[in-house]
Order: sequence, then C-alpha cells, then structure tokens
Amino acid sequence: MTIRLRIPAGAGPDDRIFCDDCGEFLGTWDDLLTDFERQGGQDGVFRLDKGRIKRID
Repeated sequence: MTIRLRIPAGAGPDDRIFCDDCGEFLGTWDDLLTDFERQGGQDGVFRLDKGRIKRID
C-alpha cells in the first residue's frame, strides 16, 4: 500500500497536507511528521520518500 501526499514546496509545520489520490485532508505537516516519527521514523514499518508513505514488507 502506498499513500501519496500532496506536500507544498517548502512546507511548514502548519501547512495542510492532503492525499494526492483522493484529496482527503490528512493533517498538518507537523502532525504527519510527528506521527511518522512515533511509528519508528525511517527505521519503522513505513518509509517516507518523495511525498510517498510506503509500508515496508
């Protein structure tokens, strides 16, 4: 499963981030980064790369 994020260039903590596929609001950039870090960051079960969150199998 891959979630594609619509991240504005130079995104700041309060920028709103949306799913690039369906347009659903996912949270602020700060909220998403904080949640990503809580789940292990780049060493967890997900990888954040070029605006895509991919589950590591």
